[in-house]
Amino acid sequence: MDTAKDPFLGRKIRGYRLEELCHRGNMTTTYRARTRELWLVPELLITIFQLPHTLPGTMRRNFHVRFERESEQLVTLRHAHLFPLYGYGVEEGIFYHIRPMFSGEMLASRLKEQRRWSPYEVLTILNPIADLLDFIHEQGRAYYYLNSSNVLLLDKADVKLIDLGTIAMLRLRGLEESATQATMYEHLKNVAGNYLSPPEYLAPEIVRGAEGDPRSDVYSLGIMLFELLSGAPPFTGSSYLEVARKHINEPLPSLHEIAPAIPVALELVVNHALHRDPERRFQTVRELVTAYTHVLNERLNAPKQVSIAQRIEKIREMAGPAIPPPMPLPAPQQQSEKVEPVSQLLPHVTSDPDETFLLAWKSEPQ
Repeated sequence: MDTAKDPFLGRKIRGYRLEELCHRGNMTTTYRARTRELWLVPELLITIFQLPHTLPGTMRRNFHVRFERESEQLVTLRHAHLFPLYGYGVEEGIFYHIRPMFSGEMLASRLKEQRRWSPYEVLTILNPIADLLDFIHEQGRAYYYLNSSNVLLLDKADVKLIDLGTIAMLRLRGLEESATQATMYEHLKNVAGNYLSPPEYLAPEIVRGAEGDPRSDVYSLGIMLFELLSGAPPFTGSSYLEVARKHINEPLPSLHEIAPAIPVALELVVNHALHRDPERRFQTVRELVTAYTHVLNERLNAPKQVSIAQRIEKIREMAGPAIPPPMPLPAPQQQSEKVEPVSQLLPHVTSDPDETFLLAWKSEPQ
């Protein structure tokens, strides 16, 4: 242990000695901590919140209040797919969280090895995250800054979401001594002056400065779906602000053109989750999962190609730049089969018949 370079190594917190550095983040450092006390869990993870030494006293006190309030709520949350918070505290000005040990890898690391996932493989990630986000939203909370570095893939195909509340807890907004912002995007920074999270996953309303809500998580989950299916997030760039602004200004690239094996209907589901207007997105993550699953479970039925082209054009008009132009379609064919209304097929996905966003489909005999 080189305590000269790391003053926390060797330190004791709550009877545990910090013995090994596991991860160093933007403003947090996580250590493997061990104890010889027989009545305690032998090993734990302890995360230290490293506030800047230059942080004004008023802001530090405001952070202390926020830390106690948020941690008190987080420690009570338990869900099968939530990496739990065991405890928290402040010792000699050091803020810390205590969590259990784990063995696994982050989704961000897995994506570097397995760039494109099949639509069915994506369900192994989508379903557990959606279940957890539904639970979080029912508690009156939202994740706000969801990204692939927050998704933990454990052994036996278990998926857990980590760091709930951590990024939002460290944000500068709400701690300032004055309401004056130094820059236009100050709300995207933490108390150390660094940007809060990867810009590739930011919902447009959060980029603009809104607080965000569960629909912001729908957008971030839609970005994750796009990345899993195509191998890369829809918006990238050379700087944080360049990428962040693209969520507001740039048209969404075509998922089907990037990955031709992805059905157009599935692209429309992802695009609907990525609408820039929160009011015109899926309103819950469960609606997103329902639509995604319907596309996989039902085979696309296209009795009249012209009708389908008109439907896609209608969707494009409603969604604006969030939906790519329609693909060229073959000449119409005469068929007598009747298309079932989408409102009957997806009763929980859309409530407005004038804003139907998916094609009609149903299973056909093989």
